[in-house]
Amino acid sequence: MKRMICVMIALLLLGGCSTVIPENTAKENEESATAYNLSFTESETDASYEINGSTYITLGEEDVRITKGGTYILEGSLKEASVIVEVSKEEDVQLVLNGVEIQSGDFAGIYIVEGDEITITLPEGTTNTISDSSSYKQIDDNDVDALIFSKADLIMNGAGTLVLESSYSHGIVSKDDLIITGGTYQINVAGQGLSGKDCLMISDGSFDIVSGKDALKSDNSEDEYRGYIYISGGKFNICTGADAIYGYQLVNIEGGDFTIETVKSNSADSYKAIKSEGVITISGGNYQINSADDGIHSNDEITITGGSFDITSDDDAVHADARVRIDDGEFVINAHEGIEATYVQINGGNIGITASDDGINAAQKVSAYTATIEINGGYVKIVMGQGDTDGLDSNGYIYINGGTVDVSGNNTFDAEIAQEFNGGTVIVNGTEVDELPMDMMGGGFGGQKPGDNFNNGQNPGAGEGAPASPGSADQGKHPGGFPGRH
Repeated sequence: MKRMICVMIALLLLGGCSTVIPENTAKENEESATAYNLSFTESETDASYEINGSTYITLGEEDVRITKGGTYILEGSLKEASVIVEVSKEEDVQLVLNGVEIQSGDFAGIYIVEGDEITITLPEGTTNTISDSSSYKQIDDNDVDALIFSKADLIMNGAGTLVLESSYSHGIVSKDDLIITGGTYQINVAGQGLSGKDCLMISDGSFDIVSGKDALKSDNSEDEYRGYIYISGGKFNICTGADAIYGYQLVNIEGGDFTIETVKSNSADSYKAIKSEGVITISGGNYQINSADDGIHSNDEITITGGSFDITSDDDAVHADARVRIDDGEFVINAHEGIEATYVQINGGNIGITASDDGINAAQKVSAYTATIEINGGYVKIVMGQGDTDGLDSNGYIYINGGTVDVSGNNTFDAEIAQEFNGGTVIVNGTEVDELPMDMMGGGFGGQKPGDNFNNGQNPGAGEGAPASPGSADQGKHPGGFPGRH
């Protein structure tokens, strides 16, 4: 049955480190946390099984049909046939793959029609292989399109190996939850690698995935708190012609080792390494990313509180339409643009950016924020390419409140409205400065010094949702508020 364990994840981490508090014209009580199932039950991680009472099945050349709940130990080879599980919605089934080889021909190797929770266990020391040979001939109303296809919650565990090979279909698809807590997976498929419509959750395992479409995917766009990816550990080596990790509502990663390469192909129009239409939160892990598109991309917000990132991107290394917040982490970035969002806030971490265009870019992409770059801590080093490039480029405001910012290039700071240097250390082309250079000041306020009064002492755009200056009267009205937030 659906797990009812519900934990709270703070997606908008309200911090006290901000010194720039805006007037808030957004809805009064914006949610700062939403509820997802982000934990693993004992039954999901337990790969043991009882020999006594289990049913042994030796595979042959005919379909194997399982119609009662219980534990089934599969051995041998299956050719031009499938294992089909169809039990009641209240029954659980455990399939133990004890060194099987399934060549399913023109259909899925394992097809789960109905059940409560179905567990596929890979015993330690076993290697199990599933492959197909051609397009699928459907046997019912379900559009079966994967080597392992499930209409029920699907759990994968154990310490053995599963090899999936298809020149036609996906690897593993669950139309419900897909939960993986162990095993070694070698996946080479024309379609998606691992897909859980409601969620894809991984706590451990080793994954070598070559896929023509998204490597890891959860895409339920209709149900709140569904369509998400949660990863707390594991080792991932991914090469894909689409997005490597895609969660529609949320991608939350707490740990793991990731080597990701995305390449342009004819099977997709998005080639991002980590992507969500919603929120991305990363609190740990090691990431080696070489992406033909953005490295980390959200149509909403990105919060990074830890991890090690080596990102090479033909576009943006880190991109959010709304906000990017970095509290900690180690970053080595080589990209067209390093970090881009409407509002970029850096509170800590060591960030090295080499960019052929802008290093950090605050571009007005959403109405929820005013374009702002705010640096409160950490070490940020930016080296820009030649030409019309900027180290820090904001359509609105730049605030340096702390940390160290070391920028090398022709145009180092470009704020269209205003910029302020309130604390920390700023180094421009090797020389420490005590005020920010005004390379491209514009927006009707060009030539003003940071801290000068505008509009007869009022903040630029005050009353229209623009950020207030540090220490303004607005400070304290919205504790933990977001600079630039409307």
